[in-house]
Amino acid sequence: MEKVDLSDVSELITESEIIDFERDGHVCIRGLSTPEEIGNFKPSLEETAANGVYEKKPLQDRDTYGKAFLQVHNLWQRNETCKKFVFAKRFAHAAARLLRASSVRLYHDQALLKEPGGGHTPWHQDQTYWPLEKGSTLTMWLPLSNISKEIGSMHFVSGSHGLGDINAGVISDESHHEIQKWIDDQEQSVTTYGAMRVGDATFHSGFTIHSAPANPSNMPRPVMTVIYVAEGTRILEPTPEQKFDLKFWLDGRLPGETVGGPLNPILYP
Repeated sequence: MEKVDLSDVSELITESEIIDFERDGHVCIRGLSTPEEIGNFKPSLEETAANGVYEKKPLQDRDTYGKAFLQVHNLWQRNETCKKFVFAKRFAHAAARLLRASSVRLYHDQALLKEPGGGHTPWHQDQTYWPLEKGSTLTMWLPLSNISKEIGSMHFVSGSHGLGDINAGVISDESHHEIQKWIDDQEQSVTTYGAMRVGDATFHSGFTIHSAPANPSNMPRPVMTVIYVAEGTRILEPTPEQKFDLKFWLDGRLPGETVGGPLNPILYP
């Protein structure tokens, strides 16, 4: 197997794309990596994720959130090849550029598998769950297989990151309907990037409202996500929805302290 480390941090992110990200709260970077590079990591990523799945119910017996995807966290702790992918400097450099941060840390990674016939992912804000300062986080969403136009990328409400927490609650049918009503009433602009090829990636801010369509195909839609946090980010007093993250992802750090420690290593520089 060809050795691939994704260590090249040549300027793949333009100033125009940074400005788009700051305005919209999301951006799609085509060709961030190559299909060959991702192909070297895909078997380990998919096998490790499959071994970590805890959901045993058939698709039809799950709730809306359960039908949206199978989810496995922190592959970097489970497999050395997965760790090389999650720690890739090319990805972390892109995140730092978009955040205009001199350094970024890992918050955590997630493998998301939308099964054939899997349902939609309801509208939500990621940072509803994260006790972290506004404007300090972003998520890279990178498909491991080509995504057709019919399935498409996620849908983003452009500019919604500037609102902060809109108090729509945790991901549920209720939050989805509430946010959709707000989008319709306020005539908010919704953007999707359509088909994506292996090596393309989207990035979105922690408070950007987003969703994902159902998977009507007979093929799974495997995606890897990596969540980055700017160095020096302060931990906030958690809401009830954030107490789990404070305990599980932040390595025992307390409100008022900054993100750091072995669970949140510096990924760039």
